[in-house]
Amino acid sequence: MRALCIFSLTVALAAIAAGCSKSPDKVTKEAREAAASWGATLSAAAEWWGSAEVPTSYVETVVTQARTSLQKEEQTARTSAGAAAAAPVKAVASRAAAIAAAVKRGDRAAAIEAAHAARSKASR
Repeated sequence: MRALCIFSLTVALAAIAAGCSKSPDKVTKEAREAAASWGATLSAAAEWWGSAEVPTSYVETVVTQARTSLQKEEQTARTSAGAAAAAPVKAVASRAAAIAAAVKRGDRAAAIEAAHAARSKASR
C-alpha cells in the first residue's frame, strides 16, 4: 500500500511539473508582453510625474515594482528560452534604471525620455 501511495505521488508530481513547463516560444511571447506592458506603464507614470499629476513617491513605487518584475521575467526568459527571449525585458529594465536615476535627481524631462525609450525598446 505504501509503495502504491509513493508511486501515485510520484506520478502526480510528474504531471504537475509537466503542466508547469512552458515552451520556449510561449516564454518568449510572455517576455515580450511583459516588456511591452511595463514599457507602457513606465511611460505613463513618467508622463504623469512630468506633468505633476502624481507625486514622486508614486513614480518611485512604479519603477521599483517594474524593476523587480522585469528582473524575474528576464531570469525566467533567459533560463527557459535563452538570451534572445530575455533581450526585450533586459532593455526595458535598463531604461527603468535610468528612470529611477532621473527621478532621484528630480529630472522630469530625463525620466520621460527614458520612459519613452523603454516603451520603444519593448515594442521591437
